[in-house]
Amino acid sequence: MKIKLKTGWPTRTPVYLALTLLYLLLFSCSKRQAAEMKPEPPEKPTSTVTYANFTQALFQTKCAGCHAPGRGAAAIWTFNGLSSVTSSQTRIKQAVLVNKSMPRGGSLSAAELKSLQEWFDNNMPE
Repeated sequence: MKIKLKTGWPTRTPVYLALTLLYLLLFSCSKRQAAEMKPEPPEKPTSTVTYANFTQALFQTKCAGCHAPGRGAAAIWTFNGLSSVTSSQTRIKQAVLVNKSMPRGGSLSAAELKSLQEWFDNNMPE
C-alpha cells in the first residue's frame, strides 16, 4: 500500500507564518492605543441630598402639619429638627419608605421617596 503525501505543504508553512506575523505587526494596536481602549471604572456617585437642601423642607411641608410640637400626632412622634429625625429614623423609614402609610392624607412623589431613601442610605448628611 502506497501512501501519497501532499506536496507543497512544508514549503507553504513558512509563507503562512510570515503572512500571519506581518498581519499582526501591521494591524495590531500599539500599547498607547491599548491603554486608551481600557474602560475607566465608573465613578461612584456622590450624594447631594442633605438635610439642609432637601430633607428639612420635606419634613416641614409633609410632616410638621401633624407632627409639630403641640399638634395631634406629636404624641406619636414630634418633628423638632434633625435630632428628632435621627433619633426616630427606624420608625420614619418604616412608615414612609416601607409601609408608605405616611404622610396621612397625602403622598410623596417617586422622586421624593428616592431622595429620602438616598439620604437615609448615606447616613443622613446634614
